[in-house]
Amino acid sequence: MAVCKKLVNSPDACVDEMLAGVAAAFPGLDLHAAHRVLLRKQDVPRNKVGILSGGGSGHEPFCAGFVGRGMLGAAVAGSVFASPPPSHVLYAIRCLAEQGASGVLAVVANYTGDCLNFGLAVERARALGLAVEAVVVGEDCALLDRGGGAGGAGRRGLCGLLFVYKLAGALAEAGASLEAVAERARQVTARMATLGVCLSPCSLPGAGPLFTLGPDEMELGLGVHGEEGAFRLKLSSAHEVAEAMVARLAGALALAPGARVAALLNNLGGTSQLEQALMGGELRAALERRGVAVERLYAGHLMTSLEMAGVQLSVLRLPDEEAEAAAWLAALDEPTDAGAWPGCPLALPCALPPTPAPQELAHDEEGAGPELPAAAAQRLLRCVEAAAQALRKAESRCNLLDSGCGDGDCGSTLRRLADEAWGAARAGALREARPARLLAWLSEAAERVMGGTSGAVYSLLLARAARSLAQEPSALYADAWARAWRASLYGLAHYSTARPGDRTLLDALEPACRAFEAAPKRDWEDVKGALLSAADAAARGCDATKDMEPRVGRASYVDRQRVQDVDAGAFGAAVWIRAVVEELCKD
Repeated sequence: MAVCKKLVNSPDACVDEMLAGVAAAFPGLDLHAAHRVLLRKQDVPRNKVGILSGGGSGHEPFCAGFVGRGMLGAAVAGSVFASPPPSHVLYAIRCLAEQGASGVLAVVANYTGDCLNFGLAVERARALGLAVEAVVVGEDCALLDRGGGAGGAGRRGLCGLLFVYKLAGALAEAGASLEAVAERARQVTARMATLGVCLSPCSLPGAGPLFTLGPDEMELGLGVHGEEGAFRLKLSSAHEVAEAMVARLAGALALAPGARVAALLNNLGGTSQLEQALMGGELRAALERRGVAVERLYAGHLMTSLEMAGVQLSVLRLPDEEAEAAAWLAALDEPTDAGAWPGCPLALPCALPPTPAPQELAHDEEGAGPELPAAAAQRLLRCVEAAAQALRKAESRCNLLDSGCGDGDCGSTLRRLADEAWGAARAGALREARPARLLAWLSEAAERVMGGTSGAVYSLLLARAARSLAQEPSALYADAWARAWRASLYGLAHYSTARPGDRTLLDALEPACRAFEAAPKRDWEDVKGALLSAADAAARGCDATKDMEPRVGRASYVDRQRVQDVDAGAFGAAVWIRAVVEELCKD
């Protein structure tokens, strides 16, 4: 199996170098490198309970990222996906005691190695006369029907550990006793459930993927070490995945309508922020559809699994008694300087009213330009439909042309505008006798549905053409349309550095406009000739881009060897110009 690529110097040194990097980024942490222990060194609270935790590396920012006021006092790291040895854990306990902690609570993730190694360290610390308690946290609800409950190995400890750090840490910061802080940790553990889903595996440094998933598969209910999940399912939509996760979590916590929860969405490492935020919205909505009040929702890279793509959702059921629930929420809201805690003031409920939306702009009836006779207006509408149909048919070819130097979506972007125009035309929404209004509508549609550079370009071209036509005494004359065409190109030149010869859509639009301007337009036969000349010029301009050096846009950053065919934007422009001309020249 092929070794997966990673930015490391060597697999053997990566953990120690990672810890050095964490210390370099957070000078408020003190790294005791020989024992792989990170401690808070600024404003250390004395005569208060110190909390420590740890586990295998590869889960960053867990757990060094949660060392800070009101959370952990120390974190101890093991090798990748391996528990730290007892001597390192004992060293961390002794460090907290040396800092003046009145007692030490070790929060242990429920894995056999962690339980054994932390347990040995706690026993040795007690033998030294230190006040130490340990709480084992296991909240995974994936394997409840396979013995993953009270019996057997018990539930795995997952990202719900963060709720324990925060709630027990806030109590410790307030000066509570070791027994009270430990009891709070146990209460939180008993009221949590976590479930994960992954779309791709992770790999240890210097090794290949830990498991395989088909391109149409995903794993539900996995841990954070590459362990097999509870279910292997076909890839589903975010909405369906969220429903499946919440159904199992709600069952594990007996969530009924009226229940109040805090939730934590953990990115397993390789999931994009777009997907993470989308899943956060879906998961919150799925809980609320069950009548569950989501009082807090946190999200981020919290307890990762190297580069695994997927998320975990941890749900904490708040106490039923109002005063106690309020105390837990207040503890979650307590400020902390821990670098990775996702809570911030914007994550808190806000009583301020929503920002009002600006009023819709009124259309200027007097500035809408001249009207066309009914027959001419109908022909203009058919031109829009013809251009839309041509762009829809050209989507694949245009995307292929774009794939060498862009993100391969030029055709899809144009097709979105085509779909919008086609749908509006079919629904009767584009039956507009004023060409300036029709072009203005298309400009707004381009901005709305295309997005990106292409949306801005087409929106600007259409808006400038609409403004020009609105100032004409008549829209029946070809010269009026020639002036509108030229005005659109002037507008683009004003706001863009692109010029003819730069390998863009201008290399089709500019020669077509020149040809249309230069041709005689004394009668309809002349106009048809001018139109055909414009379409031919657009095609020639498009073909010429094959040999041009790209000087603007994404293509200008790409190796010239990857840019061998015509420009996708010029191709798209030539397609719709030809379609419009052919429709106009029909008898």
